[in-house]
Amino acid sequence: MGKTFLTATANYEDFSTIASKEINGHVLKNNDSGLKKAFTFFQGDNKILILSGFAGVGKKQVAEHTLSYLDKGSVILRFVCTESTKLDDIHLSFFKTLKQKTSIKDTSELDAITNINDKIDYIFSKLDLNFIPVLYNFDSIKEDNRTDVVNYILNLAQRDNIKSLLTATVFDTELIPENIKYTKVMIKALSKEIFETYLRDYGIKVTPAMLDQLYRLSRGYFFSVCIAVKIMINQELSMNDFIVQYTNSGLKFDDFLSKTYYRLIVGTTKSAFNLFVKLHHGLNLKILQTIGSYPEVILKTLSENFYINKKGDLYYPSEFLKSQLEESIGDEISNKRLVSYYEKQAELPPEERDFLISRPSLQALIAHYSGVDITPEQEVATNSQDSNTQQETTEEKNVKLDLENLSTNELVNKAIEFFNTFDYISTIEVLTAVLSKKEELLGSNMLYTVYGMLAQTYAKLNKWQYALYYYEVLENHFKILGKQDSIDMVQYEKANIYYLSYRIIDSIKILKSLTNTSKNNSVLSQSYILLGNIALTASNKELALQYYKDGIKFIDDKTEKSVKLELFFKYAILSDETNDINNAIEFYQKCIEINDEKSKYRALAYSNLADLFYDNELFEEAKECFEKAYVSDKENDNDYGMYYSLSKLIELSDKKDKENLLKMALESKQHALKTQDFNAIVDSTIKLGDVYYDYPEPEKALTEYLELYKMDKEDLSEYNLKMVKSRLEDIRARLGKEKFEELVPDYE
Repeated sequence: MGKTFLTATANYEDFSTIASKEINGHVLKNNDSGLKKAFTFFQGDNKILILSGFAGVGKKQVAEHTLSYLDKGSVILRFVCTESTKLDDIHLSFFKTLKQKTSIKDTSELDAITNINDKIDYIFSKLDLNFIPVLYNFDSIKEDNRTDVVNYILNLAQRDNIKSLLTATVFDTELIPENIKYTKVMIKALSKEIFETYLRDYGIKVTPAMLDQLYRLSRGYFFSVCIAVKIMINQELSMNDFIVQYTNSGLKFDDFLSKTYYRLIVGTTKSAFNLFVKLHHGLNLKILQTIGSYPEVILKTLSENFYINKKGDLYYPSEFLKSQLEESIGDEISNKRLVSYYEKQAELPPEERDFLISRPSLQALIAHYSGVDITPEQEVATNSQDSNTQQETTEEKNVKLDLENLSTNELVNKAIEFFNTFDYISTIEVLTAVLSKKEELLGSNMLYTVYGMLAQTYAKLNKWQYALYYYEVLENHFKILGKQDSIDMVQYEKANIYYLSYRIIDSIKILKSLTNTSKNNSVLSQSYILLGNIALTASNKELALQYYKDGIKFIDDKTEKSVKLELFFKYAILSDETNDINNAIEFYQKCIEINDEKSKYRALAYSNLADLFYDNELFEEAKECFEKAYVSDKENDNDYGMYYSLSKLIELSDKKDKENLLKMALESKQHALKTQDFNAIVDSTIKLGDVYYDYPEPEKALTEYLELYKMDKEDLSEYNLKMVKSRLEDIRARLGKEKFEELVPDYE
């Protein structure tokens, strides 16, 4: 029996009979057998819970009701899937939640990990918490992205502290291998008896004949009867009038229901709802105001009447209404305007975008609204030709005409320019134009340069199958030429793609082969880094340390700085963790000696070396290293690094130097806010309050402490809450009770 994820007081009788705020009582009463399976799932060994059922039967309600019974030490990672969802979007969302809901005291090891999915895996391994990834509307994901997400969920199923929950209209359990246990629950339509009770609860008078007819038409789907009742109440219709109105419409019942309910909203509210239905992702007020100038009250109106629902920071349209209305609603915003909007979003780092979405997804949206197909499906299906099927708008045809006037060298240079500015869709377009002149390139190295660029670009877009296809082409070419070093490099790139797409066994198989046979030092050093990263995310630090140590043996004068820095830093940090202080200091210093101001590893080496000195009470040396770490992080615009160094410098600086302390404390909080890291914000706010308190400016200190005190008490740790309360009591004593209560009338 696996460990329970439920609260200590959870019992099935309450769970199945007392409706939480998450579920309608009729849906709860209707799904006793399914609820039993869901409840048991979180007590047992099974790793994946699948809630399936038609749109509108109450899958999300059952999911949220079940999640409300989980232990408080559980971290729920919710994500609503849409047509545009890619695995990168899920990673971004999960990582944001993990940063908000978890705390790691020493983040240096986490900072050393280079990509976001590895950071997530590290948090899963490091913290003794239960994690529950929840993917709503799983079957909304386009098929070519769905495999990546399934592989990711299957990979998570290997961990004891993770159980995943998926909702879908239909889920093919053939995707789940035999060694992974799962529970599948079908959420049912309302029984006829419960259906009748629902109608009577809302004062709808029914005859047996009318009840039979409406039940047959609605099939007992909860959302269907819900909006049917709303229509009757809004239009003051009897059940008979409602059925007559439907009969006279000549429409199918679902069409009649959705279109009648759609007509109940008018004006700008209807325009805003059109955007919800037509766009491929969730929306928030910022997006609505940016692309449509809609007021905030619209969200309230639509959500209160079940047109949209909120999950996390975004609102999504009703699954039923979207499926029924999407084809009939016109475009509210022009494609050109949407392309411009998404292009501007793609230029920003993820945390500054209007909503959390990955660059590959933004590029796919740009391609969609530009009328471009970025995936050469025909080519990969046949493996026989270099063609890229595109739906051309007039604007795209003009671009193609311009490209046709360029030589192959000019086209390749233009592709390199686009690639270096992260415009991967344009890179694909230009490289496709090069391949249209394939006959000119036969027998030249240029053709294989283009194949290499296509492989790299598709890898950037997370189009793994296309990237692997072009790497296979390159590998075969290099085999004919007998270029073993080039073959090894392509093999390494394939291993990296397998690693990123969670085909870990395939990745390890290639890497082991390379470390046994390759004579290429660059390939060997990078292979050992990747093996170390795999070991590290599996929490095998001893093995990771050995791999990094083995990789260092193959460092030479030709090794790229980035490879040296990553290897030296990761070896240093694991040496630090195992109390091998001499090795840690030596390799932190080696990182520092590599003259690369833009490398985050150099900044982290300064910071970690400073921490090491600090822990050994070598405060002057620590202060000097934190100052250098701050300068290096400033070069890289690393807000978290600057916050952390300033936070430590505040502790190490002369308390009499109030002006400098205040300057550092204000800047530290500014950087912490930009990181959106909850613990950094709390720490920097307390430090700023403390500086004000010592200045002494107790009223300004009070403002900072109150900012934390008014937070949700569940977000603040018990230690921080006690600390804030203690400081507030000190200020009350300093200001006097009368003055304090004047400033804080609602203080408890």
